[in-house]
Amino acid sequence: MSNTMSTRDFASQVSQSVTGGLNCALTLLGDQLGLYRQLAESGAMNSTQLAQQTQLSERWVREWLYQQACIGQIEYLKASDEFYLSEPAKKVLAETDHPAYLGGMFQSVVSIYDTVNHLPECFRSGTGHSFDDKGESCACGIERMSRKFQADHLVPDLLPQIDGMVERLKAGASIADVGCGGATSTIAMARAFPNSQFTGYDISLHALDRARNNINAAGVKNLVLHNPVDQPLPEDASFDFITTFDVIHDSTHPDQLISAIRHSLKEDGAWLCADVKGLPTFAENLEDNPMATLAYSFSVLVCMSAGLSTADGAGLGTLGFHKDKAREMTKANGFSRFREVPFEGDAFNAFYDIRP
Repeated sequence: MSNTMSTRDFASQVSQSVTGGLNCALTLLGDQLGLYRQLAESGAMNSTQLAQQTQLSERWVREWLYQQACIGQIEYLKASDEFYLSEPAKKVLAETDHPAYLGGMFQSVVSIYDTVNHLPECFRSGTGHSFDDKGESCACGIERMSRKFQADHLVPDLLPQIDGMVERLKAGASIADVGCGGATSTIAMARAFPNSQFTGYDISLHALDRARNNINAAGVKNLVLHNPVDQPLPEDASFDFITTFDVIHDSTHPDQLISAIRHSLKEDGAWLCADVKGLPTFAENLEDNPMATLAYSFSVLVCMSAGLSTADGAGLGTLGFHKDKAREMTKANGFSRFREVPFEGDAFNAFYDIRP
């Protein structure tokens, strides 16, 4: 906040945040009801036409269109009283296979609104909520946020940058995807490398349910699921390759998890770790990280909360496993080689090739 900003200007700035919060819910409705997809397919339409095509009430559709036009997500043609999506809006709001599609993010945000009523007690006690406390919809939203990258870029673009690993996977290797969520990453790898055996680990029951459904739908046979509460990572150095995608910063005990990964990995194995891009200090993130506001928001509501969901949780937070911290913690837990993978296909995450 500028020291020269008036009270009126500051109130206007805050009111924009309120509008954004309301718009998350209305954007999710447009996604769930197929309104964006219909506009993308049909072009300019009036409210009656859109309601007919989506089999919805015209009055509700009309008011939703008004709100969407006011906030600038949908374009309005005054002469014909019609609405349409711009080309960028189609990609962000309607085209589920486009890398810029954000439907999953809106679903994740809205799904955690219910937990806000419980957060005052978290602030008092210091203990947060697990991912399962946030409900199945949050797990679904998180899966949708990462699905496109994992389906299209993990195997062809990222894995070849892990020296020697593609050849091992083709020949037949043992792989653990730790914190696999809905198993979209695990399925992508299992499909590409049928000679290898994959194990997905996750403590979220909602995520494991989604993973089972996704595995059955994909028809992959070289992939099994474990809940580490009952079936922890083995300590026999049996995995050739281990992956974690946005997992470590959410962990209640990241040191223990990193140590478990080290003991599960062969001496000539590799760990591909993806985690949120961050800088070492708040001042640096405030000044130089364009994702800082979004990251700290998710941190209080989701990531730090999950990391504090046990009384002795570490609570690293969304930006807490930045490169310097990752290098420090992996070295302390038995890893000797740490390399950042030069990959530009993900604006939010950094990728590390970590080895014993």
